[in-house]
Amino acid sequence: MEPIVLFAIQFTLSLVAYALIAFWYVAPRLSRLPREAALVPLTWVHVFRMVGGTILAPGAVDAAVPMDFRTMIGFGDMTTAVLALLALIALRLRFRGAIALVWLFLAVGLLDTANAIVQSMRYSVFDHGLGVNWVIVTAYVPALLVSSVLIFIHLRRPSQTR
Repeated sequence: MEPIVLFAIQFTLSLVAYALIAFWYVAPRLSRLPREAALVPLTWVHVFRMVGGTILAPGAVDAAVPMDFRTMIGFGDMTTAVLALLALIALRLRFRGAIALVWLFLAVGLLDTANAIVQSMRYSVFDHGLGVNWVIVTAYVPALLVSSVLIFIHLRRPSQTR
């Protein structure tokens, strides 16, 4: 089986599974919470995006994967993780700019993800050994996408006071 076909199958199945979990179980419960409270668990999912930095570790991927690609992926993910952590702290402390920080991390994360998809195809990275990064992309990235959709939905909700 071609690696890109295997990737597409695994990614799609994970995306469908996370979407079902999100819309059957998570979304109904979060919809009862104030916007800021609903954003907290969704933001936690993105804090662990730091695992994308694994691609920078020596030997983590085939040496044929271009360093430009690895650097872009690793630092893009870690930057998004730091922004998500800052947004989470701001939400927890009820900082006035918390919602703006959530918008910022969401925008940076979605742009980084879109760029990573385009560059993955450009560099044909699925033809090389990706090690644990294969699992990250097929099992974790779909969760990031689904949680991003939920974050967007909740950001569009009006703020409520408890």
